[in-house]
Amino acid sequence: MNKYLFKRPEGLYFEPGDFYLDPKRVVQKAVITHGHADHAIAGNKSVWCTAATKSIMRLRYPRMVSTEFTVPAYGEPFYFNEVKVTLLPAGHILGSAQVIIEYGGVKYCYTGDFKLREDASCERFQVEPCDVLITETTFADPLYAHPPEQDELSKLEAYEKTNIVIGAYNLGKSQRITKLLTDRFPHRRVMVHPEATGFHKIYEQMGIKLGNWQPYSYQLFRRTTGNILIAPPRALSTYYREAGVITAFATGWKKSPFRAHFNFHLSDHADWQEILDLIRDTGARTIVAVHGDGTLLKSHLSKEFPDIEVIN
Repeated sequence: MNKYLFKRPEGLYFEPGDFYLDPKRVVQKAVITHGHADHAIAGNKSVWCTAATKSIMRLRYPRMVSTEFTVPAYGEPFYFNEVKVTLLPAGHILGSAQVIIEYGGVKYCYTGDFKLREDASCERFQVEPCDVLITETTFADPLYAHPPEQDELSKLEAYEKTNIVIGAYNLGKSQRITKLLTDRFPHRRVMVHPEATGFHKIYEQMGIKLGNWQPYSYQLFRRTTGNILIAPPRALSTYYREAGVITAFATGWKKSPFRAHFNFHLSDHADWQEILDLIRDTGARTIVAVHGDGTLLKSHLSKEFPDIEVIN
């Protein structure tokens, strides 16, 4: 991939500093970009991450007692040998970080999962010029242009007197939707499934105000109308056939793996244009595609910008 950067079975490895980025297997030294389980596993000996990510990992892995955490602030450099590393906001979920690596006169940026658009439930992405951009490519396809979130919220206005269940993943998506709903529909009761409330509390402890929400009450939801419940996606099947309940799945994908009455299009990942905007804004001349298929991105850039090297 690069004379210093390697894909190993454990994950993405930066050899001069002897550390891994979001390793998939347990390692000695790991820099973790955010708290989702596909990026933050339990058991690493030493972890460098943001304070929010540490709190999320402690909640997610309560038996993870042997890991030593180092928690730098955004913009505060730390070092592995002669390798300078800095975390900057990635805009994905609360505490998500890009990893800026400087070594041998070359600056690398590993985005982790990211988005550029504003999100009141987390820190906004901060662009950093770099030479090598290691970017996620979850939605690296011209077919994906995520709609404005307010357009998606307007779908719910047709169900003012109806109970709505929105299937959303417990960390990141649930908190973002809670904030959007309590801002847009302050007169409606917003309930949150117990699997997500622990993450809600971390967000609020970190200063993110999610509005007037309450834990899910089975009896209250069944006996009243106009409620909006945010629940894990698997709960959609329970409510899909119930009279007086409309279901929606919150996703950036065009096709849903869960049965629901409609999709609530909302993604915490960058879409096609955001990825192109980031490449332009960073000025990177080498692009490394990870966490997705970079085939279309490589094809597009080879035609439009033949001086940019793309490694898929």
